[in-house]
Amino acid sequence: MSDEIVHGMDELGVLLMGNSKGVYWYGSRLTIEQARELAPENTATSLQVVAGVLGGLVWAIQNPACGVVEPDDIDYEVVLEVAKPYLGELGGYYGDWSPLHDRNPLFEEPMDKDDPWQFINFRVN
Repeated sequence: MSDEIVHGMDELGVLLMGNSKGVYWYGSRLTIEQARELAPENTATSLQVVAGVLGGLVWAIQNPACGVVEPDDIDYEVVLEVAKPYLGELGGYYGDWSPLHDRNPLFEEPMDKDDPWQFINFRVN
C-alpha cells in the first residue's frame, strides 16, 4: 500500500460557515512527496492526522497533573508547534460557497432562501 499513491496533495482542515464573509477554510496542504520526505512509507493524510496526535501527546507529557481534558482545554500553541513541521503549507482562505450554491433541484424540496445557513438547507442523502 505504500506505493499505491504516486502523486497528489491532501487538504485537511476545518470549514467555518455562516460568517459575514461566507465560509473560511483553515488547514494543511501536504503533497505525497513532502510526506514521504518527512516520513517514508507514509501518506499525506496519515502524517497530517498523526501530527496532531503527536502534538497532543507532547502536551500531555508536559502536563501530567491535568488528567483527562477536553480538546478546548489543551494549549493549541504547544500542539501546533510540534505538529507544524509535518503539516506542509498551512493557510486560511475565504470562499463564497453556501448550502444553496449551485442548488437546482429537479423536484421541490424545502429550503430557506433568506438564510442559507439554516439546517434545512444542508442535504443529507
